[in-house]
Amino acid sequence: LEATGGFARAAVNALALAALPVVVVNPRQIRDFARSVGLLAKTDAIDARIIARFAEARSA
Repeated sequence: LEATGGFARAAVNALALAALPVVVVNPRQIRDFARSVGLLAKTDAIDARIIARFAEARSA
């Protein structure tokens, strides 16, 4: 999840209670990563793909 100034907390808690892995990332890191791969548009669908690609790159 992208950190949202406290709004992500409920989602993080729900995912943790369901024993699902969750990581909260700094929005600046996601923006910089998106810029590095040439994706600058800001839509929820693009953000979701970028966060997934960021997670894959960080776990490799």
